[in-house]
Amino acid sequence: MTIAAALLLTAGCGDSSDAPAGGAAELSLTAVPAISSWSSINGISVPLGKTDGPTNGSGEPFSGFSHTPQGAALAAIGQSVQLSTASDQSWPKMLAAVAVSGEGRDEFAVNRALISSNGDVDPAVAPLILGYVVTSYDDSAAAVDVVQRFPDDSIASTRSAVVWTDTDWKLNLPTSQNSVPATALTDIPAGMVDLEGTRK
Repeated sequence: MTIAAALLLTAGCGDSSDAPAGGAAELSLTAVPAISSWSSINGISVPLGKTDGPTNGSGEPFSGFSHTPQGAALAAIGQSVQLSTASDQSWPKMLAAVAVSGEGRDEFAVNRALISSNGDVDPAVAPLILGYVVTSYDDSAAAVDVVQRFPDDSIASTRSAVVWTDTDWKLNLPTSQNSVPATALTDIPAGMVDLEGTRK
């Protein structure tokens, strides 16, 4: 596994306690977001929503997500991929833009500075994003398990926590004490929001 792929499995992993349970009854956690296209971010394709964001291009840190479970999920996916695959030159800018300040962001910066990566993910290990499960959601925070298939046909899920701040969703990076390890899966999780049919 390349450095970038390994980072993808850990950059977004956050404790679900960062995202309180609950949420507005009128919001669906399982409705499939309308996807306009998929964009390759350093070798990993991520979904871009028609109405749920991001509203900017893939060349910039993703921003402009809807204040919905779908917007939270698309932010968790896109921002995690952007951050985990960012090059040595771009990761400081990406980190400042897509993650909220705190111990988790500080710890990520320290650990990222210890490795070197040009940002390109080897196709031999690049995961395919299949979908996601919103494990908790309310107006201020969400936890999203992103389900991925790897070229060897193994399946895993990684948790990303996002918080609503400054009128947008941003990653709430974990510390080593509250991170949730990537989970190897034998089957697609029941209730997964399936994004496969949105690929173009």
